[in-house]
Amino acid sequence: MSHRILILTLIFLTSIPLSAQQSDSAGSLNSFSFELYRQLKSDKENLFFSPLSIDIALIMAKEGARNDTKKAFEKVLHIDSNMVGNDALNFVQNLKSCKDSSNQLNIANAIWIQRDFILNADFLKSVQTNYLADAFPVDFLNKYNSINKINKWAAQKTNNLIQQVISPDQINDSTRLVITNAIYFMGKWAKKFESNLTRKDDFYGINRDTVKTDFMHETGRMDYFENNDFQMIAKYYKGYDKSFCVILPKKKYGISAIETRMDKSLFDSILNHVVIKEVVLSIPKLRLETGYSLKESLSRLGLEKAFTDKADFTGISAQPLLKISNVSQVAYINVDEVKTEAAAVTKITMSYIGSTIHPKPKPIIYFTADHPFLFLIIDNQTKGIVFMGRYVKKQ
Repeated sequence: MSHRILILTLIFLTSIPLSAQQSDSAGSLNSFSFELYRQLKSDKENLFFSPLSIDIALIMAKEGARNDTKKAFEKVLHIDSNMVGNDALNFVQNLKSCKDSSNQLNIANAIWIQRDFILNADFLKSVQTNYLADAFPVDFLNKYNSINKINKWAAQKTNNLIQQVISPDQINDSTRLVITNAIYFMGKWAKKFESNLTRKDDFYGINRDTVKTDFMHETGRMDYFENNDFQMIAKYYKGYDKSFCVILPKKKYGISAIETRMDKSLFDSILNHVVIKEVVLSIPKLRLETGYSLKESLSRLGLEKAFTDKADFTGISAQPLLKISNVSQVAYINVDEVKTEAAAVTKITMSYIGSTIHPKPKPIIYFTADHPFLFLIIDNQTKGIVFMGRYVKKQ
């Protein structure tokens, strides 16, 4: 049986500390991540998505936005009007670096252009140079041929984890441009869970039901934080440049209160106050497949104009005028004893208008994730969030 997922991490004194300096780009990404998380979450459902993938796709669209539409992108994405494409490229390149060859974080961008549609040369140069996006001419009037090309690209860029990101009903006669971002992560744990310790135990779901679930177990030194309301651990992947973080409410059904408070500022404070502790860890194996339409969520955050006839994307093309018809994401994660494998593809469819050794202390901290919790995959160097979600019931 293959083990797969969409993200990263692990621990040791030689690892990159979680309190590493956060870049401006990571700060913007993380602010957007928690705001979008609150828009997407449903009280009774699991959640998994890549805010990084959505962020990159929207920033590419922002390159062609002008006037009030551009200002809306900057507000929603928490970016400065002076930010240049090189900043985004450098940030992504830093994220992609994996110090262990057995791990990988691959990020790919593409734009799909209606054959007779003329892009502004500056926009095309920007997405190709600053975001390393491939440009593919397609005929959206030939629906099945064009969607097959996009879906084949998505499968190729995500190690076949995501094979369909677009369907015929999402393309029409007015479609002129599709922007896609794909992220694939495969990270082996720095210290794997021993499979012979995995056993079934009770998980207390959000609906207050109890379901037998496979729990992985480990006792070891890891980054740890605790306050009156929750515990947090970070488990590293090989190379110690990526981590899998779990935020566990102390109350069995206290996840909503934590989600209401959790934002960039609180998360930064957590990462800056972690300490290395000996922890007895128990966490369920995870496998989630999700899909979201993001139009309503992004509109509520302030991007509404980009979806209307008042949108200004004259930086992409002068005629005909464009608006965003939809933004969507498909995501997948699988976490097991050996590794995590995760992937996400975000699609924007645009149409026209009309090492020190210490004595091993006795384990005293128990971290038992047997009730709803938040989880994230982060880059330890930039502190940028690559994936995030909530696990509230067995799926």
